[in-house]
Amino acid sequence: MEKCKIDNENVNLISYFLRSLELDYYYELELNDPQLEALKKIRLKCDEKCFYNFIIAASVVAYRLKTSGEIYWNALSTFEIKHSDPYRSIEEFILKNRELARNAKLKRLYLLKNREDVLSLNLENYKKDLGKLYEDLLKIYGTSYQKTISFACKMFHYGLITEGIHAKIPNQIPIPLDNRVLKVTKSLKLIKGQTKVDCALKVWREISKKSGIDQLHIDVFVWRKLFFALY
Repeated sequence: MEKCKIDNENVNLISYFLRSLELDYYYELELNDPQLEALKKIRLKCDEKCFYNFIIAASVVAYRLKTSGEIYWNALSTFEIKHSDPYRSIEEFILKNRELARNAKLKRLYLLKNREDVLSLNLENYKKDLGKLYEDLLKIYGTSYQKTISFACKMFHYGLITEGIHAKIPNQIPIPLDNRVLKVTKSLKLIKGQTKVDCALKVWREISKKSGIDQLHIDVFVWRKLFFALY
């Protein structure tokens, strides 16, 4: 197995730059994210339990999208949401929009719905500790890492922001390593040689540690600013 070769000089440079930005700057990026605006619209259609279960369900199937994440959430915000069964709403959305990998997404959705009791019982705990949500989702899907699980925590955090809560994000939640983040990783030359998922995760974990900025806020910066500056 090829060893992960991190370019420490470039890692230190991006870490220093991220550390130089005020935390309020990252908050401002969140507040102006179209995905957050979509969640505000969804919140008007849902009570609290429906809202957060809908966010988690929509997030864990948010891969192989035919559009950008921003368009995906905007489409969800205009879709009919069933208060009593947000999972059914996501199912109908997947089928109506002929989403890619439909069967795999539905399987993930049904698995989550079967554990709804765990999610609903721990809702207040998740609001206080996003790390608990991350750990529970890992257990539900029997994995050590999935980008959509990290993404679900990010969007749950956005849900909290709609209620005026800026919760502390624990360092244990990795960056949602999608194609946009992988492209930025390559462009910044943070890795010597081929950019593999495990190595990229290690790099962003190291950058988070050195910069003092949690990985979900780094993801917001990558998505909202860095990607567009590079491409």
